[in-house]
Amino acid sequence: MWLFLHSGSRGVGNKIAQRHTAVARENCAGVELPDRDLAYLTEDTDEFWAYIRELRWAQHYALRGREEMMDRVVRQTAEFVGADVVEQERVNCHHNYTAQETHFGEQVWVSRKGAIDASTGRAGLIPGSMGTASYVVTGKGDAMSLTSAPHGAGRAYSRTKARATFTHDQLRAAMAGIEYRDTDAFLDEIPAAYKDVDVVMADAADLVEVRHTLRQVVNVKGT
Repeated sequence: MWLFLHSGSRGVGNKIAQRHTAVARENCAGVELPDRDLAYLTEDTDEFWAYIRELRWAQHYALRGREEMMDRVVRQTAEFVGADVVEQERVNCHHNYTAQETHFGEQVWVSRKGAIDASTGRAGLIPGSMGTASYVVTGKGDAMSLTSAPHGAGRAYSRTKARATFTHDQLRAAMAGIEYRDTDAFLDEIPAAYKDVDVVMADAADLVEVRHTLRQVVNVKGT
């Protein structure tokens, strides 16, 4: 049995990004850009390293947050089943993050948006939706992908569009046999709102090796 959760830096990471994006736009005020969202911070300036320090803090905050949440899930699972949970492995897998790495003989900044580190032998997680399979994988270290792999199925519908498109009855039909809180709060997580994770995994065959295919027993959504 696997205990599987998804969380990040949430609001604090967004606030950090907003503040440093504003600094970048101010610094690029005299630079002609195709789009204002392409404003940048120049490496080795004080502004650049201030951003990197806070970015790394947010990424570490997210990692420690997942550790704390998993500790609590383990504790509650043990309480529910009336026996100790014996952990055999724990995988804490970043996605949507930036790291300084070496690729093709050069030190570069890699931003993995919707992607995970799939370096050779590295354990990773690729989730589907709450009604489809999720995968425990091992990276193959594909150089052309900058040793990356997809972090999951990704959305085919935004949360707003999913709530406007799908019905509660469709959600119940999609989640047949899987325990979840049967409320409208889950409607934006209906499996049909996500891309087909099996297609994603087929496309990622050169990037990762599948170790375990997981099927849900129960889902919990934080509020």
